Amino acid sequence: MTDPVDIVLVTAPGCHFCDEVDRLLAELGTVTPLTVRTVPLSSEEGLGLLVRHQVPFPPILLVDGAFFGYGRISRRKLEERLARLSNDVAV
Repeated sequence: MTDPVDIVLVTAPGCHFCDEVDRLLAELGTVTPLTVRTVPLSSEEGLGLLVRHQVPFPPILLVDGAFFGYGRISRRKLEERLARLSNDVAV
């Protein structure tokens, strides 16, 4: 068993991309152990991440502490990143 991958998801109310990535993470979490922390965009931390990564709209996704993407998140790319991180931990 590998350590969970840390995920930070910055979301906003009524954001359909946020809902999509939340469902995607729930699904991928059944295959790869994930620790998902949801941060409201309106919070100080959420606004800080928005400015730091120069993102025009949510969601903002950080994987293992690194910026992964925003808006519509690619399932394939996220699966690849999670697999790569899981393999790095297992080695």
